[in-house]
Formats: sequence, structure tokens, C-alpha cells
Amino acid sequence: MIDKDEITLKPLYDEDISLFDKWLNKEYIYKWLCPDGKEQRDAWLDEVNNRNGKYDFIKHFIVCYEDKKIGYCLYVDCFFLKDLEEEGHDFEDLYGDVAEKNHTFEIGYLIGEEDYLNKGVSKVIIQKLEAKIIELGGSEISADPSEENIFSIKALLSNGFRKKRDGDYRKMI
Repeated sequence: MIDKDEITLKPLYDEDISLFDKWLNKEYIYKWLCPDGKEQRDAWLDEVNNRNGKYDFIKHFIVCYEDKKIGYCLYVDCFFLKDLEEEGHDFEDLYGDVAEKNHTFEIGYLIGEEDYLNKGVSKVIIQKLEAKIIELGGSEISADPSEENIFSIKALLSNGFRKKRDGDYRKMI
């Protein structure tokens, strides 16, 4: 049994990048985060390596359970994504209607350690990210899972997200 109160989000540090890299290589993660292949995987690593520079508007976290690192998550103000060119994402199509900062935030998450899959951890991660976004004054949360990623979609729906269209789930807060 997972004690949901023991799940915490800690900032991602340089020493966490090798673990994140290892998780990206796991088949069940790679297929969702890197559907376009190695270039997309390299883009993820570039993003976390440049989180204090080019991508400082994206907030990255390591998910811990009782101080064991078990996953990764992020949030980002969609206002800054609109103009970002990235392989496999049409952010202008998703967020072209976001007219102001601190309104709509996108979230992303993964469980890197198999022992913690299907135990409600994703649902708790979503709740913890939502709490951070509420503190920032956000009004809406977005997620863009693949429609085949049924476990992620179930976690989003159980947290009050609604499907806007394929690959675009939103929650007003």
C-alpha cells in the first residue's frame, strides 16, 4: 500500500539527470514521451540540462516516495509554449488561445520505477502539481497525453480533467 502523504515533489538537480535519462530509455516511458524517436529523447535531455537557461520557464521535479526517487514531473506556463518550436508538438494549435501569463499551465509526469506503477501515484502527482499551480494563481491546467495512454488519461479524468479534443485535456481551477 502506498501512503500518498509520503509522495513529495523535489526540484530536479544535475545529479538527477542520469536517472531521468535511464527512465526515458524504459520502453513503457519511451513510447509515450519519445514517439518520434531519438531526436525527441534528446530534446527532453536538452530541456532538463538547460532548465536554468533557455528553458527556465519550465519547472522540473523529481517525484519521491519516502525519499526514494520514483518519477519525474513538470509544469509550464502555456503562454511561453505558444511560440516554442518542438518536434512532435504544435503548441500554437494547443495554446494559441492563451492570451496571458499565469492562466493556463501544462503538466507532465512519469513513473520511472515499475514497482510504483498502477498504485495511484500519478493521481497524487497531478494533485500536487495542481496545488503548485493554484499557488501561482493559475486558472486552467492542461495535459496532452497520447490517446493510447489510457492509464494517464484515467488519472487525469479522476482528477477532474475533461477532454477538450484528442490529446488535449483541461481542468478549470
